[in-house]
Amino acid sequence: MIRTAKASTLTALTMTMSKARRLGGPEAAALRSAAAVRLQDRFRQAHPDPVAGACHGTIALMDHCRYEQTGTRRKSNRSRQAIKNHGEIGFMTLVALCKSERSGFTLLVTGGLGVCTIESLVLAHFERFPTKAVAAAKAYLLAHGIPLPH
Repeated sequence: MIRTAKASTLTALTMTMSKARRLGGPEAAALRSAAAVRLQDRFRQAHPDPVAGACHGTIALMDHCRYEQTGTRRKSNRSRQAIKNHGEIGFMTLVALCKSERSGFTLLVTGGLGVCTIESLVLAHFERFPTKAVAAAKAYLLAHGIPLPH
C-alpha cells in the first residue's frame, strides 16, 4: 500500500499550481512546473519503489489538471485499474507503446506539465523498461516538442 504525503503539503502544492495557471506568464509557468515536480516527488518518496511512486504522482497530476479544466473532480480510474492489473512498470510500458493519443498526456501537456508525463518517466528511468518502450516514449515526446529528461 502506498503511503501518501501529508495532505496539507499536497494541498498547498495543488493550490500553487492552480494559482500559477490563473496568473499566466512565463514566471507563473515555471512556478507551476516546479510545484508539479515537487508533488510528483512527494509520491516518489512515499513509495518503496521511486519509479512506481512517480507514476502515482503523475496520475495525481492528471487528476488535478482534469479538475482545473472541467471543474469536476474525476479520478483516472482506468489508469489505476491498469496499474492494479499490470503493476506500475507494466502500465508505464503499455502507455509508452500505445499508438493513440492519450487523454492523460493531453491533459498534462495542455496544463504546461509535459515534463511530468509517463513518457518522460520512462525516458528518465530507461534502464527499467524495454528498449522498444523507451524508443517509443522518446519519439512521442519529440513529436510533441517536449524536452527530454536528462
